[in-house]
Amino acid sequence: MTRIMGVTEARSRLGELVDRVRYQGDAVVLEKNGRPAAALVPIALFEQLLKHREAAYHVVTDVQAQNEALAIDELLTLINTAVHGERR
Repeated sequence: MTRIMGVTEARSRLGELVDRVRYQGDAVVLEKNGRPAAALVPIALFEQLLKHREAAYHVVTDVQAQNEALAIDELLTLINTAVHGERR
């Protein structure tokens, strides 16, 4: 279950919230001034997010390395061709 809570309230209930996240798998979205600012999530989910982010970073750096010799116009043409091919 996902709960939404202001930072001030969360501060006073932090121990309870950590237990709910840890043992029940809940998530808590923390709002500051009425806007989402952060989230408490189970550590397994956070570690999975970090793995996905690192994998995406490696893909981006590999693509950049493979295409660094291309002029920007050539690169944009390749990207547009790929995008149009996927849309079909």
